[in-house]
Amino acid sequence: MVGVRAPPPPTMPESDWAVRRIRKELKLLWIDPPAFCRPGPAPVTDLFHWEVVIDGPDGSPYAGGTFPVDVKIPKKYPMEPIKLTFKTKVYHPNIGPEGRMALDIFGERWSPAITMSTALLSVVSVLYDPLLDLPVRRDAALLYRHGRGLFEQKARRWTRRYASAPVASFCPAAAGKELLEEAASGGAVARRRSCGAGKWRSLAARLLAI
Repeated sequence: MVGVRAPPPPTMPESDWAVRRIRKELKLLWIDPPAFCRPGPAPVTDLFHWEVVIDGPDGSPYAGGTFPVDVKIPKKYPMEPIKLTFKTKVYHPNIGPEGRMALDIFGERWSPAITMSTALLSVVSVLYDPLLDLPVRRDAALLYRHGRGLFEQKARRWTRRYASAPVASFCPAAAGKELLEEAASGGAVARRRSCGAGKWRSLAARLLAI
């Protein structure tokens, strides 16, 4: 008697898989954002197109600046890379005049294992330490290589001129509830980036503001 082979389990369409992963990563951005990163100022109405804010990291010429970043996610995510575009002018070797952050992880070295958090952390790292072998603004790369002090002066001037306006983050109420549950179950107060404050505050202080 010939056995009947069971039909294969239904596969999830790529778009459904992308939506599930994006929702998870967006929730993580609200609850536990990477260092110097936080949600954008407006509610997310399109999962494939939203905004984050990067606060200029301490110790860099971008410290004190607030940088809104446009995030575009392809329908085939995570098989295809995201696109990050700074919405303010930034003087940096790896950020083009149109605001595009040119890193190899957003191109040929993209991997589905790269998450939104790791991508944002890579951007913050490059703000600290530019990749001079991959410049898109060659004048900035040359100035950084041959006149580091002059480069930092110019980068600070651009930061004061174009990125000094404060930007508050939109944190949905649902994220606040999850923060409360996390704090209650963990029994510890974590230190995180406060939404819209631009300074380190305790999780307890953040909860009181929700």
